[in-house]
Amino acid sequence: MFSKNHDDCIASIGETKLIERIRGWLGEVSPPTPGGMGDDCAVLEPIREGLQLLTTDSVTFGQHFDASVRPEDAGAKLIKRNLSDIAAMGGEPEAALLTLICGPDLRLDWLESFVRGIRQCCADYGVFIVGGDVSQLAESHFVATLTLTGTCQNRPILRSTARIGDSIYVTGRLGGSILGKHYRFNPRIHEGKWLASRLEVSAMMDLTDGLGKDLAALLPEASSALIELSELPCSKEAETCASMDRRPTVAHAFCDGEDYELLFTVKAETDESAFLQGWHSRFPHLELTRIGSIIDARSASPYLDAATGKPLSWDHGFEHFTSR
Repeated sequence: MFSKNHDDCIASIGETKLIERIRGWLGEVSPPTPGGMGDDCAVLEPIREGLQLLTTDSVTFGQHFDASVRPEDAGAKLIKRNLSDIAAMGGEPEAALLTLICGPDLRLDWLESFVRGIRQCCADYGVFIVGGDVSQLAESHFVATLTLTGTCQNRPILRSTARIGDSIYVTGRLGGSILGKHYRFNPRIHEGKWLASRLEVSAMMDLTDGLGKDLAALLPEASSALIELSELPCSKEAETCASMDRRPTVAHAFCDGEDYELLFTVKAETDESAFLQGWHSRFPHLELTRIGSIIDARSASPYLDAATGKPLSWDHGFEHFTSR
């Protein structure tokens, strides 16, 4: 990824030629000015009617990926992290700004592969890179940030609108992202749009930092989540992690971050059998699991074991700027 040979690195060509190369590597997902790179701002016509969505996310070498991850996969992860946010609002992605902050010793061939991963993922999901920025870091450092726009034609699904009595659901299987799931995932764009169209859905978000942290953001004041641990959909990767560190598999499913699944609540009065039938008819190959419900409680823990009524011994996920 980094090289001591100056001729292999981005420092050998400078900023102007690097931007020209990036534009070429992006190909058809980078439109010409005024709708893309070339001016101080991109000038965009609205693509769809509806509310505008705006999100931003980054990938940092050593934090979100390491040298074992192919550069194409790291580039795709940058796009997919942002797409997952759009999915959580029930929206469709549109245009994006790409910022690359690189050490001067970053290899040109590595960066080309990284950008080609971005290009392929953008082409797959209909995203256009319309501008951005390039800046310098100290040697052996790399950060890429994407700001993505989107539109929401249905009502946007918020985190703050769940109610006591609602059921809690999650898509897919959870845990063990460190074994490769953190970049080998599919943003739930189509699923998010479908859920946003359903009046039964009361709140939604994507699972970024782990169920143990993220679920708290959906809980109304003076409530707790009653969790059916036996129903928690644990991934094979979570089982593998459990066999290596001797922690319970459900602890990995509950606390590991970067699942990028959808976590949402369904209104208490919903015919859940009919709701599930509608889901399985539309998405027959993606699991949907009811993992609990929101109850009126003033527990010291936001999460209670449905089998015992006692607080769960783990109630956290990943959090930046802490040692936990």
